[in-house]
Amino acid sequence: MRKILILTVVLFLCSCYSIPKYDLKKPMDNYKEFKSLEIPLYFDAGIYPFIYVNIQGNKIPVHVDIGDETGNFSFDEKSLESIEYIPVGESNYSTGFNGIIKNNDYFNVNEIDIEGIKFRNIVCKKDNAKLPNYLMDIGNVGFNFLKEFNFKIDYKNKLLTLYKKGFIPDDITNYWTKIILNKKPLLSFNGRIQGYNKRFRIGIDTGTIMLGKDIVENLIRIPLKHSFISKQKVDYINDELELKVIRELSITNENSLIDSLDFLIYKTKQPKDRDIFLGGDFFFKYNTFFDNKNNILYISKNRT
Repeated sequence: MRKILILTVVLFLCSCYSIPKYDLKKPMDNYKEFKSLEIPLYFDAGIYPFIYVNIQGNKIPVHVDIGDETGNFSFDEKSLESIEYIPVGESNYSTGFNGIIKNNDYFNVNEIDIEGIKFRNIVCKKDNAKLPNYLMDIGNVGFNFLKEFNFKIDYKNKLLTLYKKGFIPDDITNYWTKIILNKKPLLSFNGRIQGYNKRFRIGIDTGTIMLGKDIVENLIRIPLKHSFISKQKVDYINDELELKVIRELSITNENSLIDSLDFLIYKTKQPKDRDIFLGGDFFFKYNTFFDNKNNILYISKNRT
């Protein structure tokens, strides 16, 4: 899900939670032989990860947006000008993080090549989001595709690594922090802000990013008691919009601890099923591994 802040303006982009009508059935023609695939990560404006895919000889960048649960890949109109595709089914609608209703048009692409691995007969959608001019106006690869694998996100080494679903490297199971994710909503878990006696539903999203003063933040969308905030390290970004950043908060989940994260406090009504989002600051500080077979998130104990 894409959420970007420039200084004092917050834009919530292409963040949809409805279940897609068309699912990825067979992600690859040689899936039985597949073990792992390292995909180079690049960063749009230094904050938003993207990869390159090849379709019919066209090298196309797509943002990595694990918060987008409504499609395998989405592409902007400009990218589609050079691609042959077949429309499938009818359009459907979904509601974004900002409450805007979006029309989703789906189509089939016969083959998408990523680093030499060919993914066949992929159902994709048209991306109608208009991004700020400091970002590339491109589509994305979403969780509906990535959930067919286990995958690791490593911002420091600029790698997105896909593994066969069910495979977990030994160093991750032995040394990384383990968090069991909720079945609904996807990519979320229940936890607390350390020192604050209330449980929250916490989402995880590479598209939750903030650009301003060369920092990238996470997001808290629920009100916190002023007495708690007054004891924290706070930067006020804009008094009129009541935008502020709380420094070095920690998230706890039973015996697990995610330490020293910076959060943007932002008042919004959507979505109602998640209170806090771990986004840019989280992914830049910690490596993550998603075990999609067992619905478990592993987090590196040492900050990157």
